[in-house]
Amino acid sequence: MDEKRVRLLIRKMLQSGRLPYEGASKVSGSPAAGEVCAACGNTIAAAQLVMEGMTNNGNGAQAIQFHVLCFQLWNDERRKPRAQIALTAD
Repeated sequence: MDEKRVRLLIRKMLQSGRLPYEGASKVSGSPAAGEVCAACGNTIAAAQLVMEGMTNNGNGAQAIQFHVLCFQLWNDERRKPRAQIALTAD
């Protein structure tokens, strides 16, 4: 997994609203069972951990799943000022 590519993808998804800026509550990690990562779009292999958290998208709580690395990158990117993400997304 190319960290720079995933980081750029996450920035674009934050800008477009496909990933939330708000943090996830009740975050947990467990063995994967074929979930699709919300950040990179790849299936999380059974040999990997899936990070799952609950987010509020305005229509109630929704579960969101990530690879461990993708979760870390999303968490890092969402904490940056929105103006900084907009400037570095291209």
